[in-house]
Amino acid sequence: MRELFGSVWKTLTFAIVVGLGGLVGTVSAWAQTVQNQPLRKVSVTLGDTVVIASIAETDGARLRGLLGRETISEDQAMLLDFVNESNYAIHMQGMKFPIDAIWIDAHGEIKFIYQSVQPNSGEVYPSMVPARYCLETKAGLCRKYAVKIGQKVHFGPPTREKAPDTGGKPAK
Repeated sequence: MRELFGSVWKTLTFAIVVGLGGLVGTVSAWAQTVQNQPLRKVSVTLGDTVVIASIAETDGARLRGLLGRETISEDQAMLLDFVNESNYAIHMQGMKFPIDAIWIDAHGEIKFIYQSVQPNSGEVYPSMVPARYCLETKAGLCRKYAVKIGQKVHFGPPTREKAPDTGGKPAK
């Protein structure tokens, strides 16, 4: 009986190890695919300035966010679209530069702002209130352009011109 149990145990252990190896390989391949897929872009008007944002609209793209980039320019951003309005959070683990994080509701109203969030801080930055989007910009943008809670943002086609009012939704 012990020999049978030992044989079954070895077989199960082997199957689990092989299965986990396959799972790790699948996740790794999936992450590589997500990394190589180009993201849609949208212009985001915040008061008197316009940034062109890459839209992260899948779990993988939102998780990756700006990770791996050395920096972004003042006119670039990442728009994390969580699809549904709820309470969310971001982190800065693995980031290489500070950002401003602007939480926006489904109607395009700025609900909360974190200014000059430092990389690898070990902190989590929650939306504090229900939000649909988090716009990640170069640190200092909110201060420079007086971006404030309560302001409306406008989404439009990826140009440097001010975007028309789209009711808080990125243009398709």
